[in-house]
Amino acid sequence: MIGPVRLAGGERGNGVSRGPADLPHQTESHGPTARVALVTLGCAKNLVDSEIMAGLLAKGTFTMTSDPAAADVALVNTCAFIGPSQRESIDRILEMAALKREGKLRGIVVAGCLAQRYQADLLNEIPEVDAVVGTGQVDAIVRVMNRVLRSPSSRILEVGPPGTAVDLASHRAVSTPRHVAYLRIADGCDFRCTFCIIPALRGDLRSRPLESVVAEARRLAEGGTRELLLIAQDSTSYGADLYGEARLPELLRELVRIQGIEWVRVHYTHPKTWSEALIQVFEEEVKICKYVDIPLQHVTDSMLRRMRREVRRADMERLIETLRSRIPGVAIRTHFIVGFPGETEEDFTELLGYVRGAELDHVGCFAYSREDGTPAGRMKEQIPERLKLSRRQALMTAQKKVATSVWGRWVGRTVPVLVDGPVAGRPGVSVGRVEQQGYEVDGVTYVRAADGAPAPEAGAWVRVRIVRAREYDLDGEVAA
Repeated sequence: MIGPVRLAGGERGNGVSRGPADLPHQTESHGPTARVALVTLGCAKNLVDSEIMAGLLAKGTFTMTSDPAAADVALVNTCAFIGPSQRESIDRILEMAALKREGKLRGIVVAGCLAQRYQADLLNEIPEVDAVVGTGQVDAIVRVMNRVLRSPSSRILEVGPPGTAVDLASHRAVSTPRHVAYLRIADGCDFRCTFCIIPALRGDLRSRPLESVVAEARRLAEGGTRELLLIAQDSTSYGADLYGEARLPELLRELVRIQGIEWVRVHYTHPKTWSEALIQVFEEEVKICKYVDIPLQHVTDSMLRRMRREVRRADMERLIETLRSRIPGVAIRTHFIVGFPGETEEDFTELLGYVRGAELDHVGCFAYSREDGTPAGRMKEQIPERLKLSRRQALMTAQKKVATSVWGRWVGRTVPVLVDGPVAGRPGVSVGRVEQQGYEVDGVTYVRAADGAPAPEAGAWVRVRIVRAREYDLDGEVAA
């Protein structure tokens, strides 16, 4: 849920934007100021879409509220990545529908990937929904909201080709704490993994011009951002559609030169599209976090072929070995899918053995979700749900032991920590992250101030002596 926001140019407010003028087709007025509750589900890329819509709405004289019951319109920005995400999105829409039936909402607008996927079905099956906005129509949100408020009986379908217009950043109302911000560099993906519905919902790779990304990063830095979190469906392919070759290395070298930026963290890389030039940037630039987010998905060659990952196990192991040897202290974050169609006991045993021996710093695991419209959804040899879940539990149990060992080695070190904020109910204690922990996706580091001292504030850098490790989390004390 987005409440108070930070404008991309550095000012803070509660939905009152002082950025550029509205897009030309969004000058309609709904009359008195209306309140919008924006509910965001899914990934950080979806959050950026919500921030763009919040900024556009603020400039369209709407006011944002964090309480749907106090709003005139609820805007639900949905996720449709896998079955559980879709169910969560539907549940939140139904919660808003109940408020509307009680007379607490005048309208409901559904946006995001679920809207792109099911389109008119949402209008037909949930009569309380007034409008459906696709992933490629984010910039139409003000016009749609005005129509919903002016014509309550209208049923609006605003869906076209998939994928966000990638260069709407000047309208964005940033919702993360001042010291950290997502920086979307591209949308869509050119890979066609057999399990993935995202290209159908987000389209092919569409990169932002390098100059536009750098300009937004400068605006964020001027507003107090110290850590940039680069996101895309496939960050390592950034620029290939615009320039004929990937330009992530060049982009990173530009970003680290921006005054005020101290950490640049890259998310969502692909094992096939890492290059020597990119490795050199990680090796040479101290502001690039020693942190590699690289979903592997599986390790047996048979599963990788069925998933259409376009890499072999040997390729991935060689890459990780290279990263570890040339970037000392690098943390590896990855995800795996278990229970993919045709995954044998031998496949899973090999994956489990890899997890036990690879000493990966951060591991997530999905039980395969069968998605209509994907090649994997049509495959034979579907795995029973109970077996998928048991394999996931076994893998995460194994990784828990690995994490206890990996993070246990931090005890006794004194390291810099970026503080994200105080811990409620624990005087003198803040929560932050070491360089090898990603914002909101990994473990955290709890920092205790010296006796009687206030807890370090959000955005502060402190040197911390690590005194305890608890699986993924660390406990530390401010060093003297």
